[in-house]
Amino acid sequence: MAGNRERFALQRGLTVLQMAVSLVLLSGALLLTRSFWNLITLHPGFRQDGVFVTYVSFRHQPVERRDAVKKELMERIRSVPQVQSAAITSHIPLNGSSWTMGVHVTGSKEVREGSSKITWVSPDFFKTMEIPLLSGRDFNDRDTATSLKVALVNETFLRRYLDNANPIGARVRTGAEPNYPEATYEVIGVVKDTKYSNLRQEIQPIAFAPASQHPNAGDYVAIVVRSSSSPAGVIAAVKQQVAGMDPLMRVQTSVMKTDVGEGLARERLMAWLSGFFGAIAVILVVVGLYGLLSYMTLTRRNEVGIRLALGAQRGSILWLVLRQGLALAVVGIASGLVGSLGLTRFLGSLLFELKPSDPATLNGTSLFLVMVASLACWLPARRAAMVDPMEALRYE
Repeated sequence: MAGNRERFALQRGLTVLQMAVSLVLLSGALLLTRSFWNLITLHPGFRQDGVFVTYVSFRHQPVERRDAVKKELMERIRSVPQVQSAAITSHIPLNGSSWTMGVHVTGSKEVREGSSKITWVSPDFFKTMEIPLLSGRDFNDRDTATSLKVALVNETFLRRYLDNANPIGARVRTGAEPNYPEATYEVIGVVKDTKYSNLRQEIQPIAFAPASQHPNAGDYVAIVVRSSSSPAGVIAAVKQQVAGMDPLMRVQTSVMKTDVGEGLARERLMAWLSGFFGAIAVILVVVGLYGLLSYMTLTRRNEVGIRLALGAQRGSILWLVLRQGLALAVVGIASGLVGSLGLTRFLGSLLFELKPSDPATLNGTSLFLVMVASLACWLPARRAAMVDPMEALRYE
């Protein structure tokens, strides 16, 4: 009456495999989703909201007039009512570009050599980006091309080259490169660490120098602008100011937060795709396990009737069927955990601040699949427990 246990061996094996594959897909989906969340919620050390970037070309302007044109341009941009602050910079944070130079740092105790990111900025850059000044002073209008060359360094630079000692007065000499002659800067302050090229990259030593002391400023300028209202309206006003100054100036603008978000397009796509396939896998698990248990229970209807006629409690019948389904789920989840530990290692390069073998992810997906399997098993088990013994015994 109980039937041959080998009868459903293939179906059982496929269900176990389906459960294992589902766990691998769900684990990968959760890892990628959590990694993406870590990226979009990471504070890069500055505030992105309300900041947009304006690129202005000076190619048609004589070289000797460009400094005066830049000064007038900044005055016009700052005159826009919704503009809180604006500054020139040679590098836009998190835009993927990079500028590294060799440095020779002379502190109070020793001399160290290495490399550092270099960015030339005008006064108000740190105010515009809301980067805290930790010690010393900011750049001002007295830092000109002919004055003493000065620099601000970040915390990582301070730790690596000056052992967290008082940096004020330390000397930073940059190596000579084409169009960038050797120069010595005196450190006048320290700013908080910030991300440089992208969110994934570890924080690098960064030295900031006045834009007025840039050895090769080029024929365009990048300006970061912080506004108190929607960027769209302020961008239009800034473009109007530039056009009013010189219609031949070419202007391009972009919103910083939008640019950073677009830089995470790959991570966003991977999170959505993995989540989609993970959801399909869960649906297939529910359908497959439910269908298998329903059919197995139907073929054992005579056995269930005999058990009930001999005095078996309905609760024991319920547990009998549940146990069958949950046993398959446990075997599948155990196999899936082994597979996840192996396959998710291929995701290592895609993850941010997460390990492929993250215990919370594996435990969470395992618990979720147990709950899903319990739900899929409950309906067939309840149907079997509620059967009428006489009807079950007459069933052929």
